[in-house]
Amino acid sequence: MTDITRFRGDTAADRISVQDTAGVAIDVTGFSFILSVNSLERPPTNSTELYTLAGTILDAAGGVVEFVPTVGNADQKPATYFFDIQMTDDIGRIKTIDSGKYIYVQDKTK
Repeated sequence: MTDITRFRGDTAADRISVQDTAGVAIDVTGFSFILSVNSLERPPTNSTELYTLAGTILDAAGGVVEFVPTVGNADQKPATYFFDIQMTDDIGRIKTIDSGKYIYVQDKTK
């Protein structure tokens, strides 16, 4: 599990590297990725979901994927939220590859 901290209003990408258990990059050619941010750690439905972002593959052979929030996504009340990242491989199998806290902190520049 990984925690992500970002300043409220920042729209820089969250970038991940997909690796196997030995730490070797997985070739993600043909894969897709979704990052979901939720106000609850274990939501019973998607009604508490703040937003979902589709991943963009930057380096398929190196397993590098990024998620870019919009201005609206980034404008969250400073608090601790929760996320997970789901990967769908090239034959349709879904796997949650990371999850943790998604923490928005107050910035000073307005």
